[in-house]
Amino acid sequence: MKPQTITKLLMVIMALGAGTAAYADVVTEWNTVALNAIRAKSAAPPVASRALAILHVSIYDAVNGIDRTHEAYLVQSRVPASASKEAAATAAAHKVLVTLFPANTHSFDDLNNTILAAIPNGPQKTSGVAWGESVAQQILALRANDGSDATISPPSGSGPGAWQPTPPAFAPYLLPQWGFVTPFAIHNSNSFRPPGPPVLNSAKFAADYREVKALGALVGSTRTPEQSLIAKFWADGSGTETPPGHWNTIAHDVGAALGNTMEQNARLFAILNIAMADAAVCAWDAKYTSDFWRPVTAIRLSDDAIWHPYIATPPFPDYIAGHTTYAGAAKQVLEHVFGRNPGVTMRLTSATAPGVVETYTTFEDIADGVVDARVWGGIHWRTSSVSPFPSR
Repeated sequence: MKPQTITKLLMVIMALGAGTAAYADVVTEWNTVALNAIRAKSAAPPVASRALAILHVSIYDAVNGIDRTHEAYLVQSRVPASASKEAAATAAAHKVLVTLFPANTHSFDDLNNTILAAIPNGPQKTSGVAWGESVAQQILALRANDGSDATISPPSGSGPGAWQPTPPAFAPYLLPQWGFVTPFAIHNSNSFRPPGPPVLNSAKFAADYREVKALGALVGSTRTPEQSLIAKFWADGSGTETPPGHWNTIAHDVGAALGNTMEQNARLFAILNIAMADAAVCAWDAKYTSDFWRPVTAIRLSDDAIWHPYIATPPFPDYIAGHTTYAGAAKQVLEHVFGRNPGVTMRLTSATAPGVVETYTTFEDIADGVVDARVWGGIHWRTSSVSPFPSR
């Protein structure tokens, strides 16, 4: 069981370099307030992934422009090597976040002032702040017309196999433009387009149908209590840190356990969030292209007009599953950075399963859990979450 993995994506982004294993430093502090802003805004997962990528490539270029150990993402170094990396990272992060989440400006100002107050005044601090703000301005300018706010008509298919708005809200297609957003690292999203969902008269679709109908039902399911818990744990719905945010928390925790430096975190979070932001674009390209129906639509039309999924179905097509596409991208990055077995017991929490702690030892175990959770929640066919690409 493998998640929807865009393995080749890593070949494009690894030139940025990767650290090896984060106590709380300026990188993780800014990541934390960004996740709080995402929760407060109830940002959709693709929107969250874009914001996190903009934030962390800005921090990365600001730090790396002083450290000068790896290739720049965009902004080449034009700052003295003596400049304060903490000041540069903070200035870059503050500039990005007040632009993307203006409603949270007060909290960003507070953190910015606190961090800068701890840095001694002088040319190192001054040049670091100026450099960080310059980097952020250039990254924001690069992304200003990336198509994320474009107006695009959603697909309008009908009949068996075509996506339709789902109960209970019957909301319209969310973010139909996202498959056309300019990626951060890859050349275009359709280069990674999967082969498409199984045909409706295939054995594969029949197996998917039987599984999700039995295990994903709100009432009368054959799901175990543990499977129900996993479905809720990985729901990561509106008002949470979102699926990409959850993987940021995982990266933070593992880095903290392994003692990441600020510089290593700058690279880690840049690579992680570039991969997930581009994964979102690829997922939405596939969704827009296949326009495939959700289990609740298929089951109600076929043989059970009152069937409900255990987890509320989000308002966009099924294929491919966004949550597991984030998981595949994040898993590959974190394995590259920390190894397939990081040697850390990961004790994870979730806003959608308060008080529950799930324990994992590998990133693959986490990603596999996300795959199962979408089926057990009744909102995805298994084929939409399992990679069609060869395993490495």
